[in-house]
Amino acid sequence: MTKGWSLYLSGATLLQVVAGHADVQQLAFPVGIALGAAALAILFVLDREQGEHRWIRVLRSSRMAGWLLALLTVGCIVGGSLPAESRFPTSWPFIALLVALLVHLTLLLLHRLHRFCWKRDGTFLLIHGGLWIALCSGMLGAGDTEELHLLVGRHEPVSTGVDEKGRLKPLGHELQLKEFRIETHPIDGSPAQYSATVLVDNEPARLAVNNPHAIRPGEDLYLMSFDSRGEAAEAAFCVLQLVRQPWKYPLLTGIVLLMAGVARMMWKQP
Repeated sequence: MTKGWSLYLSGATLLQVVAGHADVQQLAFPVGIALGAAALAILFVLDREQGEHRWIRVLRSSRMAGWLLALLTVGCIVGGSLPAESRFPTSWPFIALLVALLVHLTLLLLHRLHRFCWKRDGTFLLIHGGLWIALCSGMLGAGDTEELHLLVGRHEPVSTGVDEKGRLKPLGHELQLKEFRIETHPIDGSPAQYSATVLVDNEPARLAVNNPHAIRPGEDLYLMSFDSRGEAAEAAFCVLQLVRQPWKYPLLTGIVLLMAGVARMMWKQP
């Protein structure tokens, strides 16, 4: 297995050197869904036709799980120690580890579902199924996630934003600044919170730092900065960030299922 991991990660590293970081935007809907469905169909056929073959049993073994957890832990430590500019989460070696974990979980779940019994396998399904849903949502959602920055003023509504590549994108809404406030500490008068009231399609919405406004499910509006050239109440504009995460709630569902499985496991222990 060590030789297999060496070849697998060496191939991913070579791809990183030749092609650079993965462009996750290429997995945007419907490409990501199509690739995911095709991969699931292939693994389903493999489990059905070759489920007891040695290499399939190796892929779903506990030893494989141990290798994956160890390598992903090392990857997370390495990625956490690198600057954000390194874009480690979109590097091919890290993506290769996530794909391997997803393949392992899928084969494990398909195999267990052949003889599924809720009383015996419920905890297993909640933990592994929740992790599978969260992992799929995170990987597929990376291509569909979009971050737009926009300058919202008092006089004219704004209907476009700028993405990370500097391209203008439609917001699907009209935004206009109505009011900006700075809340201060009563003791020393230092700023405690920045907040803004923004008209979203003529409906007022209050935003504050670390307190976004949900325009609709999976679409959140964040307050980033403001016009600091004078009094806050007279700020001519504020800088907002619109984050679209259509896979946000499937991801949260997977996490909730995972936590429910852990709770059920602890509850059943004597």
